[in-house]
Amino acid sequence: MTTMDLIGKVMQAVVGLAAFGVAMALLLAFLDRPDDKPLLKGFAALKRGMRPRLIIIGAFALIAILARLLYGAVPWMTQGMTNLLIIVGLAGIGVVLLQWALDRLLQPAPPAVRSAVLRGIGAVLAIVVAIVAQSAESVPALDWITPALAVSGLIVALPLAGALVLTAGIAFVRQPIRRNARLLVWLVAAAAVVVITLVLESQRDEPIGVWTWAAAAALSVIGVLGYLADRDEDSKPMLVFLMPAAVLLTIGLVYPAIRTALLAFTDKTGTFNGLDNFIWMFSQREALITLGNTIAWVILVPLVSTAVGLAYAVFIDKSRGEKVYKMLVFMPMAISFVGAGIIWKFMYSYRGAEQEQIGLVNQLIVMVGGEPQQILQNSPWNTLALIIVMIWIQTGFAMVVLSAAIKGVPTEQLEAAEIDGANPWQRFRNVTVPGIRSSLVVVVTTISIATLKVFDIVRTMTAGNFDTSVVANEMYTQAFRSGEPGRGAALALILFIMVLPIVVYNIRVLNQQKAIR
Repeated sequence: MTTMDLIGKVMQAVVGLAAFGVAMALLLAFLDRPDDKPLLKGFAALKRGMRPRLIIIGAFALIAILARLLYGAVPWMTQGMTNLLIIVGLAGIGVVLLQWALDRLLQPAPPAVRSAVLRGIGAVLAIVVAIVAQSAESVPALDWITPALAVSGLIVALPLAGALVLTAGIAFVRQPIRRNARLLVWLVAAAAVVVITLVLESQRDEPIGVWTWAAAAALSVIGVLGYLADRDEDSKPMLVFLMPAAVLLTIGLVYPAIRTALLAFTDKTGTFNGLDNFIWMFSQREALITLGNTIAWVILVPLVSTAVGLAYAVFIDKSRGEKVYKMLVFMPMAISFVGAGIIWKFMYSYRGAEQEQIGLVNQLIVMVGGEPQQILQNSPWNTLALIIVMIWIQTGFAMVVLSAAIKGVPTEQLEAAEIDGANPWQRFRNVTVPGIRSSLVVVVTTISIATLKVFDIVRTMTAGNFDTSVVANEMYTQAFRSGEPGRGAALALILFIMVLPIVVYNIRVLNQQKAIR
């Protein structure tokens, strides 16, 4: 791919996301809540006079005109992108005019009726979009609609229409709509878009595209933002700025997670194979060794790193040269995992007994009268050798965090314990450790998560050979080396399940500490 092609792809993504954001903002402005307050305060101007409406109409007209002028003039403006921007511009003009007309006609009506009517009209428009998308191939006047765009429009329009009809009915029957009900409706609509997309993609030779996933993300964000805005009126401006990030995170994080979870139940051809990948994981020797190695890493690295870091922080606390000692231990944190792997691979390097050793470890063994060992090939000690590298890196992190926490322990408590006759060990166990408990939890959980995801060290030093593989490395090997993406996805799912309890526990402990304070 050339530089110009890359720039073109980036420009398409930027323009597409901008148009998508404008469309979603219009949707939020159009779908007033039952209390007649717009979800986004920035669009309240749509309800005050004709002048702001004319400005917004001009802006959308400019979008459509620029899209038409740029088509053919710049290489990255494709026909599909041009059509999308023109649709956004015309839809924006139509929505503003329609809202102005309905505002005049429905002014005497109660807020619940106004909200129900607006949502009902939105549902009708969504159905019209679905009909147009369905008829695109057979109507010559609609030949500018590409097949992918038509399928995307159909997929998004139907769940959107259903969500609008449901919220319109709820708004008409009861006022106001309970925020839980509205959130559920939008999340169900987003889930429907995802399910329909997956079903249709499995029946098509080519992918539908990213727009349906973006729409599913937007529907989810609409529901969440409405839910949060109902809870806190002051949070609306914050939610406006969070919306783009929330949409992008949903597209870039939630969507891949869902696809990975689904991929875990398929074989190398993409055919559903049930639990075969998980059966392989818990029945084959190499997979069981991988899981066992991962468990050993998760047990040893956090415990040893935290213990050594804590001991070091206690011993050098308030000592002369404390900053220098901390710097020496913390320096490995500045080295990448790949760099650390290369360094320690040289340290474990092996040569025959008759040759001079270049590896530091084997040189020390020879100096004390031992035989040089192939450390990275002798199982299970090779796994322990890799674990030592991770401990070497993470000890500095544990030391810095715990040293700062120790300095935060009140001196009065330590002095009171000393007056009561407590020896140094008792003061440490009964005063210092309880005072730094939250920091200990953060250190252990952070190192545990980093250990579960370790890949670079194993890949650099042994590539997972000689029974040293871990889940992250095996995931890469199966997905990209062995041509088994389903097994790789299953390992990724297991890795997520292993990380999740650690994260939940960390959040729970931090919340408890916050409540105590």
